[in-house]
Amino acid sequence: MDTLLPGISAERVGTSRLTVNVLSVAGRTGPAVLFVHGNVSSSLFWQPMMLALPEAYQPLAIDLRGFGDTDDEPVDATRGVRDFSDDLAAAIDALQLGQVHLIGWSMGGGVVLQYLVDRPGAHRVASLTLVDPVSPFGFGGTRGVDGALCDPGGAGSGGGAANPATARTSTSRSASWPSSPAISPPYLHHADALRLRDGG
Repeated sequence: MDTLLPGISAERVGTSRLTVNVLSVAGRTGPAVLFVHGNVSSSLFWQPMMLALPEAYQPLAIDLRGFGDTDDEPVDATRGVRDFSDDLAAAIDALQLGQVHLIGWSMGGGVVLQYLVDRPGAHRVASLTLVDPVSPFGFGGTRGVDGALCDPGGAGSGGGAANPATARTSTSRSASWPSSPAISPPYLHHADALRLRDGG
């Protein structure tokens, strides 16, 4: 990957769920600080912050499924961000991290919140930093503390409001922009996007 800043390295790590891409700063050990990116982004977003962390910390940044160099697996939007948070848990296990400082931005904030909600007393979070987080239930369209959908089909959630022309161009990475997210058709729930998936 030619988009890495000097001092940053990338490694694909096998987990119990999928293979994730993890950025790190060479030679850094100590307490882990794991950065989780937002929607339409990747771990590359965090590189300047990783390099700026004090030497006493081990900065890591993960690509969520379908983003950066992590496996392109479908996302079940009816689970909110749980596919991502379950992947995060599997990555923390695979990296054999003890206590970890989590930092989540935007969608990544919702992911780290869901990770905590689903693992009360069992998570390994030493601290949590949220930067403009979304709800752990996804991009809206939910109500109540359990995140019940306002509409059974997810209407109004924002996850299904894709312009069909945009959806057509969002289903693969381009050679000129290899780090762009590829949105697999199961992720899109707009009727036009579903027709695209089925060849219509």
